[in-house]
Amino acid sequence: MNYKELIEKSESDLFIIAEAGVNHNGDLQTAFDLVDAAVMAGCDAVKFQTWITEKVYSKEQSLKPDYQKRATDINESEFDTVKKLELSFDQFRQIKAYCEEKGIMFFSTPDELGSACFLKELGVDLYKTASQDVTNTPFLAKLAEFGLPIIFSTGASTISELALGVEAMAKTNNQLIILHCVSSYPAPEEDMNLRVISSLKDMFGYPIGFSDHTKGVEVACAAVAMGARIFEKHLTLDKDMGGPDHQASLNPEEMKHYCVALKNAYKALGDGVKRIMPCEENVRQAFRRFLVAARELNVGDTIREEDLIFKKVVDGIEPKYIDLVVGSAVTCRIEEDKVIDWSMIKKT
Repeated sequence: MNYKELIEKSESDLFIIAEAGVNHNGDLQTAFDLVDAAVMAGCDAVKFQTWITEKVYSKEQSLKPDYQKRATDINESEFDTVKKLELSFDQFRQIKAYCEEKGIMFFSTPDELGSACFLKELGVDLYKTASQDVTNTPFLAKLAEFGLPIIFSTGASTISELALGVEAMAKTNNQLIILHCVSSYPAPEEDMNLRVISSLKDMFGYPIGFSDHTKGVEVACAAVAMGARIFEKHLTLDKDMGGPDHQASLNPEEMKHYCVALKNAYKALGDGVKRIMPCEENVRQAFRRFLVAARELNVGDTIREEDLIFKKVVDGIEPKYIDLVVGSAVTCRIEEDKVIDWSMIKKT
């Protein structure tokens, strides 16, 4: 799938990415099971994260985000935690082949250039960058030179920081998609700031998506209304599994509901043209009011406003024509509560 096809798909029916991430816990079979879950849920793609730990993390690094402290061994270094989650390049070859067998797009986030080169050789259709690399402009510039579409995640960044990231990539590659993201796991609804979606669209002109770390589906549906068309949501087989991201992920059944809810929200947007919808035709006919005689009227009577009442009937003269009816002469006897039509009156 090329950039144009991806955008066309997202504009016609959304594009939903199951973020398997590191929820395989370093186990190949679990990675396969996550692919199966993404297919079952109706996702368009499944995304992993590819890195060589020694090239990304320092053994001296001891700082973990609070959410990782809650979900992993607090005494374990970030280096050791991440090393246990690392998959080999050969395992990624097997995962991609499995995705092809199952009919779902595979791609990944490279955390360093060696992994980016590997993924390009593997034949991925696109890259996604991690929010941690928003300000890593040398890496972004090099990644852009590979010529693949790039989904650019923007969590925990300022507008000026992400603008520099966009600029670094756009010098050689305009196949960009910007994801609004709030990097908290889970992210509280009151901090989601979804109006940023339209701000990013206006400022940069690229397609905008939403990397969703909230607990449910409501915020994502609101993001659809704000203009997001590409969505990323963490997927886990079991929220009680050990690991940094499981508790902020959806299980397979929840992911299935998520996909259905988002696509229904998108359908509900419509085209913005106010008109009578097919489902309203019967209601329109049953609910509209027409002019009815409030009393018995005889031939030659001049109709006054108090002679008329608006009632829900099948057909007749609409209330908007009352000024044409008042002052008209009755041409035949009209019983009380009888629907008035134009054949019963004439203008004097």
